[in-house]
Amino acid sequence: MMKKWLIVVLGLLGQPGFALANANNVSLEENVLLMATHVENILNQTDGLMRRSADLLRNAGGMNDVVIQGSLANYTSQVEAVRALLFINSKGILEFDTTRHPAANLDLSDRPYFSKAMAHGDEHIQIQTPVLGKQSGVPFVPVTRVLRGVSGSVMGVLVAVMTPDAWLPSERACRLCFYSAFTIEGETIMTAPAQMQLADDFFESLMIVDGRSGISETRLNTYPARTMWRRLRDYPVIVTSSVVTIY
Repeated sequence: MMKKWLIVVLGLLGQPGFALANANNVSLEENVLLMATHVENILNQTDGLMRRSADLLRNAGGMNDVVIQGSLANYTSQVEAVRALLFINSKGILEFDTTRHPAANLDLSDRPYFSKAMAHGDEHIQIQTPVLGKQSGVPFVPVTRVLRGVSGSVMGVLVAVMTPDAWLPSERACRLCFYSAFTIEGETIMTAPAQMQLADDFFESLMIVDGRSGISETRLNTYPARTMWRRLRDYPVIVTSSVVTIY
């Protein structure tokens, strides 16, 4: 599927009205900057959502669960990139789900995003690799934050459910570019188009250094490509924009 998709793209490039996709006429730098700015914005909004939700849950006291769920749902509706917000208690049981009340009776203690967040213990948000939803079966990017009570004890984990497509900026400088995002450890968060298959050594081939950005010669499937990468300022994420090169 990926090979056929690329053949179509390369065919389009040869048609009148389409510029040759090479480093001279495609602004990879502008494109990756647009993506980095977009991802930083949605993560900032998600961080704000989680802080606000944490304050509510931490101070809920005897507040009715219907009121709590309604407030969480209202907060979440204000962040377009977040499809749902979950609260999983310290034992791994789902307590709140902004898409339904009452929340489904689910034990999520075996989910990697929950166990990693609990092991991390830090109240900063963590961007984790995609998983399939236990109820929906749809892939999502879990962004997590440990919630601590007033006494400092762990109450549980907040999980912002984001679709991989939410990471794509609506404004793009290159119509024929490919996109990807990684944790700083090199784990894939998303690719676009979704069916794009990256080589096992794609992240290593970027030769990421301590700077904010760089450019490398890479490969997409069997095709030579040029990839610009950029490190986000406030989050442990690397975003990329790639274009197939024709010589």
